[in-house]
Amino acid sequence: MSKSSTGNATHEARRAPASSTGWFVWMTGLWVVFFVLLSQGQLDDLAAWIRDLPLVLEILVWIAFFPQVLATAVWTSDWSEALRTTLVILFAAVWTIVSIPRPRSGRR
Repeated sequence: MSKSSTGNATHEARRAPASSTGWFVWMTGLWVVFFVLLSQGQLDDLAAWIRDLPLVLEILVWIAFFPQVLATAVWTSDWSEALRTTLVILFAAVWTIVSIPRPRSGRR
């Protein structure tokens, strides 16, 4: 094989899969929505809506949107504002960093 075709195969093997890029965009978008709702003072309404769902649907919402629902529960708690702010920022940062697309580690 020529050098150029070998180099392309190596480059493609190190690309992040499209699904991981989609996951990163989805996760980042959910955090943007979360912070928009927070800035508009609508997280209390969202938390009440989630709590008012039938139990099975509430569990599904928690599973599907876990980091954001957890952040919503923390934000609407009666904990100190400093603790709530720290935890919400920590959740957003960690879940976003974990969601960053990474290249595949090897060939399949």
